Amino acid sequence: MKNLTVVLFGVVVLALSGCGSSSTSGDSPDPDPRGMLSPVTDVAAFEASIKAGLTSMSSDEQLGIAGAAPDSNFTGTYTQEANVDEFDAVRYDGDHLFIAPRRFFHCCFLAENAVPASDDPAPVPERSVRILATDPANGAASLVSSIPLEDDISVQGMYLDDGRMFALTGQMVYGSFGAMWADFAIWAPEKLGFRFYDVSDIANPALEIEASIDGVFVDSRRIGNTVYIVSRYTPWLDGLHYYVTTAAEQAENRALLADVTIDDLMPKITIAGETKMLVQPENCMVTTDDDPSINPVLTSITAVPVDDPANFTTTCYSENAYGVYVSESALYFTELKPDTALQRDITRIHKFALDGTRINYRGSADIEGAVWRGGQADFRMSESAGDLRLVASQFDWTSDDFVDHQLYVLRESTTLPQLDIVSTLPNSSRPEEIGKPNEMLFGVRFLDDKAYAVTFERIDPLYAIDLSDPADPFIAGELEVAGFSEFLHPVNDDLLLGLGRGAQGGVKLELFDVSNIAQPLSRGSTTIGGPGTWSEAAYDRHAFTYQADAQAGVDRFTIPVDVFGTNGNFEFLGTTLHLFEIRDKTMPALAALNAVGSIDPPDIGPNGPSWTARSRAFIHDDTVYYVGDETVWAAFWHTPSVVNGPF
Repeated sequence: MKNLTVVLFGVVVLALSGCGSSSTSGDSPDPDPRGMLSPVTDVAAFEASIKAGLTSMSSDEQLGIAGAAPDSNFTGTYTQEANVDEFDAVRYDGDHLFIAPRRFFHCCFLAENAVPASDDPAPVPERSVRILATDPANGAASLVSSIPLEDDISVQGMYLDDGRMFALTGQMVYGSFGAMWADFAIWAPEKLGFRFYDVSDIANPALEIEASIDGVFVDSRRIGNTVYIVSRYTPWLDGLHYYVTTAAEQAENRALLADVTIDDLMPKITIAGETKMLVQPENCMVTTDDDPSINPVLTSITAVPVDDPANFTTTCYSENAYGVYVSESALYFTELKPDTALQRDITRIHKFALDGTRINYRGSADIEGAVWRGGQADFRMSESAGDLRLVASQFDWTSDDFVDHQLYVLRESTTLPQLDIVSTLPNSSRPEEIGKPNEMLFGVRFLDDKAYAVTFERIDPLYAIDLSDPADPFIAGELEVAGFSEFLHPVNDDLLLGLGRGAQGGVKLELFDVSNIAQPLSRGSTTIGGPGTWSEAAYDRHAFTYQADAQAGVDRFTIPVDVFGTNGNFEFLGTTLHLFEIRDKTMPALAALNAVGSIDPPDIGPNGPSWTARSRAFIHDDTVYYVGDETVWAAFWHTPSVVNGPF
C-alpha cells in the first residue's frame, strides 16, 4: 500500500472569469445564472487552476481520517428507495447466490479474509466470486461455478440483471466514506472499474466487457437500465512534490507542470482495451465560491447503460463529496464546509437530476449543521415530490446544550440553479426542539409525508414529524422509552420497527404503533445479549432482511447479532442470525413482535465461537440462507436450530 502523504493543494477551484456569465439590464443586474457550480467554459483557466493547486505551499498536514418485489417468494438486497437498487458483495436472484470475497481496509494496512499469518505455511486460497445454486425445498445449496479475481482487485459490490452480473471493482476498500473524506489525503494513483459478465450459462460465466477508471470508488446505485458510479480523483504526476514544504520544491513543481496539459490532469478510463478521457473538461462543473477552500479532487458521476456499457457518460465537479443520497430521479451530494471563524458547521448540498445517461446539475444550497458523518446517514435525507427533506446537527461545545438538530425542506428554484429553503424546524412559530438538551441524533426515517427521528442521551425519545405541508412541518407526537433505535424500518403506514440498543446494553428491537402520530405507542420490545452485543444491521442495512406477507398477515425478518454474555464478563458467544415475525400488522393495537429462534452455525476452528465480519441473509419460501463472510448455511424457518452446511 502506498504512503498516504497528504497533498495540500492551494486552490484547485477555478479562476472563474471565463466560467459562467452574467448580464445587466438597465441599472439592475440580472441574477447570477451560475449557481454554486458553473460549467467549465474556459479550459485553459481550468488547467491553470489545477496547476496552481499543485504548486501551493503549506507547512501543516491535514490528514484525518430493498429487497425483492413484494409479490416475490424470496428476498433480495434491502434498499432505502423502492426503485433504486444498491450494490452489495452478496446478491441473490432466487436461483443463485453470488458471493464476492471479503476484503477490507483496516487502519494502516489492507487485510483479506483467510490470509494466513506469516508463519503459517498454508497456501492462500484463490480469490473468486462464488456462484451457488440454491435448493430451498431441501434447505441446500451447491457450488456451480466461480469467477477468479486478481490479487489486487476487490469487488465492491454487484448488480444482477436478467442473465448478467455487473461487478464494481477497486484496488482498495476504504469503508464508510462519510467523515473519512472530511480531510485531504492522497488516494491516487488508484483505480476503480466495472466488469460485465454473461451468466446466462451459469456454469460458464463469461466476461463481456471490462473497464478500469482512474480514481477511487465512492458509491453506486442502479435505476432501471442505468448504473451510476460516483468516484473521486486527484491528479497524480510522477516527480511532483505532493506535500510542498520549501520554495525549492514549489519551483520544481512549477517546472514539471509547465509541460503538463489538461489531458494529463483529467481521469482516464480504459474500456474494451481502449483508453480515453473519462470526462471532458467541458462536461465538468466548477465552484463559484469567491473564497473557496482548498480542494484537491474532482468528483465524477458516471452513468453506464446496462445493455450498452461502452456508451457511458460522465460529468464531474470540483468539490468533495462526503455523502450521497439517491432518489429515483436525482442524486444529492453533501459536503461539510466548516465556518472556522464562527465555529459552526455548514453543509453544502448539490443536486443532479438523473434520466438514464443524462445527468444535469439542478442547483445547490448551504445549510447549517452536519448531515453526513458516515454510516447510514443517507437516511437523514429523502426526496418527495421534488422536495428534499433532511435533518442536520449543529454542535457547539461551548454551550451547556452542545447539539441542536434542524429539519430542512429544500426545493428547486424556478428561476435559478439553486435549492431554496422552503421551511425549517424548529422555527420562530414552532420553537419545540427535535431532541432534548445534549441528545444525539440516531435513527431517522422519512416516509411519505411523515418523518421519524430518534434522539438519545439517557432515554429514547421517538419524534413523529408531520410533513403534509412542506412549508409548515411540525412535531406531531413523541414517545419516550428506554434505550434507542439506530435503524428504523416501516412495517406499514401504522407500524414502525426500531433496531438499536437497550438501556443496559444488548441489541434491542421495538415495535412502534404510529397509527396516531400525535400519540406514538410501543407494542412490545425484546433485547438480545448483554453489554457489548451489537448487530451489523444497525450500521449496514444490507445485513437486514425483511419479507412482507411471508404468510397471510405475517412479516418475517432477520438480523445478525454478535452476542456477548449477560453475566458482566463480556464473554463472546458467537455470531448468530436471529429470526422474528410481526403478526396482526393490520390491527396496530394487536400487533406483536415474536422471536422465532436463531441460526447458530457450529463453532469454526479451535478458537471458540464463530465470528463473522460480514453477514447476509435471504429468505426463500420457508428456507433461510445465512451467509457469514463467504460461508453459506441454511435452515428452515420453523426449525432454525437444525443447520445445514456449510456450502
